[in-house]
Amino acid sequence: RLLADRAAASVPSQALLEPTVVELAPTQAAILSDAMAALTSVGFVVEPFGDTTFLLRAVPALLAQIDPIRSLQDVVTGLAEGNDLVGEATEARVALMVCKQGAVKAGQTLSLAEMQQLVRQLEATQSPRTCPHGRPTMLHLSAVQLEREFGRR
Repeated sequence: RLLADRAAASVPSQALLEPTVVELAPTQAAILSDAMAALTSVGFVVEPFGDTTFLLRAVPALLAQIDPIRSLQDVVTGLAEGNDLVGEATEARVALMVCKQGAVKAGQTLSLAEMQQLVRQLEATQSPRTCPHGRPTMLHLSAVQLEREFGRR
């Protein structure tokens, strides 16, 4: 969904109440500067504020509940681990890292409404049966399989 929103230039951002100052190592600052367009395309609003300092004004809405500085630093660290920092490859990697940070994690407690919304969102995707990595998101169990599991046959 993030990639589709990005293509439509409608990725929702969550503005921070106050801009947050982010200080990075020189190599990380260079990576962030090179990836500025990719970061903007997925909902980050970042401005240069010196040689290795940046102002973080907004994060992708998907990451609204996560520490904004850590989110940005994790994305920059992820980009530093890759070699290609140009064009679509960078934007796709940034989108992937943002989605990974915003994903529901094992053991995370969700309300019934959140669970229902998550299933509705999954059903609306192009590939609801697998995650982007190819792992299954749902399994089909026949009545025969269920009976076998519960010792009824």
